[in-house]
Amino acid sequence: MKNKSILVSALVSSLFLTACAKKDEAASTESTVKKSVTVGSDLTFPPYEYLKDGVPSGVSVEIMEKIAEVDGTYKAEWVDTRWANLIPGLKGEKFDILFSSMYITKERLEQIDMIPYYKTDISLLVLNDSMLNPKGPNDLCGHTVGAMKGTAFSAQVHEISKERCVAEGKPAIKIREFETSPQTTQALLAHAVEIQYDDAAVLKAAESNLAGKVKITSTEEFFPTVGGIGIRKGDTETYKLVEEGINKIKASGDFEKILASYGLKAPTDEDIAAVMNK
Repeated sequence: MKNKSILVSALVSSLFLTACAKKDEAASTESTVKKSVTVGSDLTFPPYEYLKDGVPSGVSVEIMEKIAEVDGTYKAEWVDTRWANLIPGLKGEKFDILFSSMYITKERLEQIDMIPYYKTDISLLVLNDSMLNPKGPNDLCGHTVGAMKGTAFSAQVHEISKERCVAEGKPAIKIREFETSPQTTQALLAHAVEIQYDDAAVLKAAESNLAGKVKITSTEEFFPTVGGIGIRKGDTETYKLVEEGINKIKASGDFEKILASYGLKAPTDEDIAAVMNK
């Protein structure tokens, strides 16, 4: 009888310890589960954001992933969509964040909040055997120029055509617009346009990837500008989450390292003031 009591007691203790272990395991698992933050991006724009073997890659992706890493409480869930869907998608709460190398403009700041993170300018790309050698905006007059639809690039080419070409008695620019930057480059390769007008880092990547087929000819300054991360107006929690993350990776030096690895640089305080106070 005594042995039976000992056996029952041991069995109860064993069940109790097992239950405690499972409870601790469940609590541990729960504490490591991270919430998802959806990030809208047009993943067709190397080297900023693109799909490499189906995996989001590029400078924007590396920065966002590093921000999430230093915070430790959430993970970025990337949503690939085309450019025209980005701001409407953010405003419609399809995404929590826009991280798509979006230039900061007065018009965009009226719709969304933006956190500055890099500075860039425009470059011009032509075929390697082209007789054209455009150095700056004034060299575009009378030529067929390709740019991404609905972007600052397209608006800038239209402005150049109106203000620097037509207004000065020169022939207008023939502007052709495409959904993505790679499509614009393909149009150049197919002789559908003579010049591609796009972000400097993007065309540097295209020149490298298509070595011997295309070349950058521009040397003049166009529209130096600052790119930012988009946050829905009124979403102070997400804004603070991203801003604090950016500040942490700046302090660690990781931010500058990531930008430098792609040939980019952070904007100065003066650069930021110029775009944020328009």
